[in-house]
Amino acid sequence: MSRKEQAEASRERLVEAARRCFTKHGYEATTVAAVLEGAGMARGALYHYFPGGKRELFDAVFERINDAFHRRRDAIAGLDSPLARIRGGVRVFLELCTRDDFARIALTDAPRLVPGQAGRGSSYALLRSQLEEARAAGEIGDLDPEATAMALYAAVRGAGELVIDGPDRRRTLADATRTLERMLDGLAGIRSR
Repeated sequence: MSRKEQAEASRERLVEAARRCFTKHGYEATTVAAVLEGAGMARGALYHYFPGGKRELFDAVFERINDAFHRRRDAIAGLDSPLARIRGGVRVFLELCTRDDFARIALTDAPRLVPGQAGRGSSYALLRSQLEEARAAGEIGDLDPEATAMALYAAVRGAGELVIDGPDRRRTLADATRTLERMLDGLAGIRSR
């Protein structure tokens, strides 16, 4: 193994150990010592790869989780129908809410720690844009895109929290998905007056 490959493997061990710790304990309760123990590495290694320490390591873990979300969401970007893209995005988000790492890191800790993650970030802007496209394509009625996006975004986030907190995440996922599908059917059924 080359030095570059060894360095990448060491960095990867730190990121994976941190992902496990942040998932189990959250950012605040995770210690650098716990991450190092999980990775089987010395303190110097952490600061070699992540000079900003725990905070920089959290950013690396969040980036990996966020990239996975965006790859899955972007996989549906080629669908012709804006409403089908919205439906697909809702399903991707809710499915990810069944994963402990996504729930804890991306939805609980990141909004407090990562700039731009609090409030209605890029997912909201994408949803609003897709609603405008759906309206222009005649897939939904002539509703105000801002009000519709705000209501739908809040419903999806709320459903995600329900999935995360549910005693049986898979069953709650099915129920939440079915409910949101009916809401989207309702939007599709509204026609201009």
